[in-house]
Amino acid sequence: MLKRFLPVLIVTAICWLVFPINNLLLNGQLASYGIVPRHVSSLPGILWAPFLHASYAHLLANTLPLLVLGGILCARSRGEFIIVTVIGILLGGGLTWLVARNAAHIGASGLIFCYFGYLASLAYFHRSFGTLCLSVLCIIGYGGIVRGVLPVNTAVSWEGHLTGLFAGVVLAWFVSKVKKTSLTPEAPAPPTSSAPPQEPLTRGPSLPS
Repeated sequence: MLKRFLPVLIVTAICWLVFPINNLLLNGQLASYGIVPRHVSSLPGILWAPFLHASYAHLLANTLPLLVLGGILCARSRGEFIIVTVIGILLGGGLTWLVARNAAHIGASGLIFCYFGYLASLAYFHRSFGTLCLSVLCIIGYGGIVRGVLPVNTAVSWEGHLTGLFAGVVLAWFVSKVKKTSLTPEAPAPPTSSAPPQEPLTRGPSLPS
């Protein structure tokens, strides 16, 4: 049972492992390796940013939703979790690099918004009773985080939240479309006639009128 949730536990453990190394041993120097928008040298920060946190409060605030929403994805499929996590980090982080303010954007909240956007919109793209229940539960449980996409606090990367949410919705559409395509049966080939071939009619000589 625990093996199914191993991917999200590993992601969360990396966040907790990186934090003391960065904040206690390196005095927070790794924060500069986050996403600094439109700086080519910070493109690798798209990969590192979700695992960097500014404080224990920041890390604690992200841990529970990361475990819950990521755990729901793992419960559906470990492969689905890996796809949403990897593409979510790249797409959400890439969009943050393109459109966000000029600051170092760090933290797993963009990935959390990606998970939420994916799970909350899944019922729209893949309409079944199971996905409807899942989306409703996620919205009831974590719908309040949507306020995080509003630019009301300059100390918070609301752009990372917004791009993460967008990435999650796009991934829900894409994954649902791929699944529908793979489940659509191919049209059967037209039956071949077993009748013997007909001999062509021999045309007679032309008669003058």
